[in-house]
Amino acid sequence: MRRPLALLLAAALALGLTACGGSDKKTTSSSATPASGGGAEVKVSMKNIKFVPMAIQAKVGQKITWTNDDPVAHTVTAEKGADFDSGTVNSGGTFSFTPKKAGAIAYVCTIHPGQTGTITVAK
Repeated sequence: MRRPLALLLAAALALGLTACGGSDKKTTSSSATPASGGGAEVKVSMKNIKFVPMAIQAKVGQKITWTNDDPVAHTVTAEKGADFDSGTVNSGGTFSFTPKKAGAIAYVCTIHPGQTGTITVAK
């Protein structure tokens, strides 16, 4: 009886870990929803004055959502390869972006210039 329960728990855990996601708007929701044409949402946390993970991969049309899990405000501002700026994202807030073309994007938190990230966007 233990083995089937362990297999069921492992399958449930695997399903829970498969969520990932972008559109050019601020939002207060951080639920994982499929983006049109791009697959599951890619999620990035702003935690400990870092983007976690710092380097992500997404596809054209795939929603990327940053969630501020720090007690301080952040921004998500493109420096190269795209044009987006979240403005101030307070603790608990989110920002989403959907890349429209393939390429490399470098971004930064303008409040904490050492807080940087990269996005590799594939077709």
